[in-house]
Amino acid sequence: MAKIICSEEDIIQTREFHARLWQLIKSIEDHEVFYKYPQADKLIQTLLIPRFLRADITTNDRGLIYVLYGDYHTGKSHLLTYFCTLMERCYPELWQKYELPIMQIDLNNHINTATQFLLFLLDKLGRPIDPRIVNSWNKEGLAKERLQQRVIALFEQLGTRMLILDECQRLLVARNPDLRDIFELLKDLCTKKNWSGNLRTQIVLCGTNDGIPLLEAADWIQGRTRILRLFELNVADFGALLIDLYRDYVTLGISREWTLMMPSNESTKYTLNSDLAAYLYTRTQGKVGLVVDLIRNAVLFALDNGRLFPEKNDYESIQLNQKLYLMNTEVVPKIDNSKEFKPKIHLTLRDRACQVENCPRMKTPFKRYSALVYHYQKNHTGIDFDYEVPK
Repeated sequence: MAKIICSEEDIIQTREFHARLWQLIKSIEDHEVFYKYPQADKLIQTLLIPRFLRADITTNDRGLIYVLYGDYHTGKSHLLTYFCTLMERCYPELWQKYELPIMQIDLNNHINTATQFLLFLLDKLGRPIDPRIVNSWNKEGLAKERLQQRVIALFEQLGTRMLILDECQRLLVARNPDLRDIFELLKDLCTKKNWSGNLRTQIVLCGTNDGIPLLEAADWIQGRTRILRLFELNVADFGALLIDLYRDYVTLGISREWTLMMPSNESTKYTLNSDLAAYLYTRTQGKVGLVVDLIRNAVLFALDNGRLFPEKNDYESIQLNQKLYLMNTEVVPKIDNSKEFKPKIHLTLRDRACQVENCPRMKTPFKRYSALVYHYQKNHTGIDFDYEVPK
């Protein structure tokens, strides 16, 4: 029978090994390992960092709202998390002086009015308002103005240079005229004249392709936004991402001996394992969010099993969550289209009239594109339609 532990020294070494594993697991779970790819680096360097640094410059009174959108799992949330941590590391003095230089929150499906949006922000800031006070302001017709003043005052107090609103497509669930007021509120929040000091919080919206109709929720938004789309990675960028991830994990303390990279002819250099890279690309379809989650979870799975590097079996044991977020929480019955043809309509952003024959809205166009989309979803459930995505 082999001796597993033969001395007190072996016990100490075993404890140290497991302590190291737990330290690595904690570091990874705290998001100390991130990804880098060309589009992310470009957006951070040319857009996010300049807006973050110019938050206290008063020369421009008309603030801009940036909108980042893309398909599911294209790395939007990973990009924003990476940016937030990068800023905290590069400018620690701001985090020492202020409580909340960057505020990143996910929107929910229950924001129907500008007042509810402000109450949501105050709650996330840890400063909820007594409903009785809000009711008294409502009676005076001043609820929105008072709440807006409170939010801006809190942003100034907390030193919030950037407000990042993720999952903004969820605002469409309300589907009511008050959505326009929410955008008017965002415009007011980033307009310098409403602030008393030098600071002005910069606003970044982030969401999926489902949120494209949000851009037509208010006419003023034209000229006040910059729209940027995140794409799936091509093969070359995907390989570069894998190499960067490998280097990040090795730098953190993960062993170099894992199958993502293989020793080259030169003993001191490693090259990408093309077979494993092709396997990962097939599983993730070049989507940054999926590949980061897959490798991260494979590394954690290996550490949990006492190994300092992941193997292919670790990747295969990870189930990726590729489920799409549904805009409608109602259960939609499945329709068997095998025997019956289901017509399909392609909507462009210029369309305002319904294209279904004999529909009364054929001759009475809608004012907004989003209203037309809602009309199809509510009244023509037997028709498939897709959105035009601006380039």
